[in-house]
Amino acid sequence: MDEIEIPDSIRCELVGKGGLNGIVESLPDDQTIEDIVSVARALSDPVRVRVLFALSVQPLCVCLFVAMAGYAYSKMSYHLSVLKEGGLVCARQEGNYLIYYPTDLGRRVVLWIR
Repeated sequence: MDEIEIPDSIRCELVGKGGLNGIVESLPDDQTIEDIVSVARALSDPVRVRVLFALSVQPLCVCLFVAMAGYAYSKMSYHLSVLKEGGLVCARQEGNYLIYYPTDLGRRVVLWIR
């Protein structure tokens, strides 16, 4: 820390937290960071945020999302797969349909956003 010039206004607090190494050690592990990035990526598109909010009201199939948003099935399937990769939604098979619903994390994210 002596070789890096930093403002006096943060020096004392930084030393109290164990210096730069103390800050680095307090950061989340790499997997947690990747999980956060995955959720952020899933929420980075307005269509996906709308889908997540709609699913917080009721489980829905792709055909209803297509009717609601006016997108092609392939585009809506892509958005749903990004939400699945982010751990925000899952699906169950019912006959020929995949019914999507929010995961616990997805529900918590919607509550947090609201």
